[in-house]
Amino acid sequence: MLSSYLIQPSGAIRQFIHQIPEEGGVYAMLLDHPEALQPALDRARLRLDPLRLGKRAILYLGATDDSLRRRLKCHLSNDTARSTFRQSLGAVLAEELKLEARPSGRRGFSFEPRSELILSDWINDHISIAVRSAPHALVEEKTLIALQDPLLNIAGRRAKASAETVLILRRRLRGLPFEQKALN
Repeated sequence: MLSSYLIQPSGAIRQFIHQIPEEGGVYAMLLDHPEALQPALDRARLRLDPLRLGKRAILYLGATDDSLRRRLKCHLSNDTARSTFRQSLGAVLAEELKLEARPSGRRGFSFEPRSELILSDWINDHISIAVRSAPHALVEEKTLIALQDPLLNIAGRRAKASAETVLILRRRLRGLPFEQKALN
């Protein structure tokens, strides 16, 4: 199912975002070199699942029924508050990259401007994006998450220990307590 995606480095997607369709579709955030994330995963006691698209590890799967271009702009912006992918990845990398967070809105956080740039640079250096149009993207996303179990997705994976760990790391950056009952 994933073989029909167009795969490009995130920096190329950012630079040529106008070539991404203004229609619904599905996308995958791919870790080009899994060893790049390993120290942060070890620190968080997370394990990268062996799920691969070629040599790349699938970190996150997403979809939109609206505009792939608009959704990917959020993930590739320097504003973590607009992207659950950036929040989860930033939470895992925060200590490793010395990212400084600040609460943002009711359920999120962002990073200080310098930290946003550091996270964006890390994404440009280590992440590729697989993208394709799809008529029933949100339904397909749920199916893909259930089948592929990508590490940084929360929705559709709440019962997984790794999803709980990522939520705890995100809560820590928001300055919230870690009680499991309060996770969101």
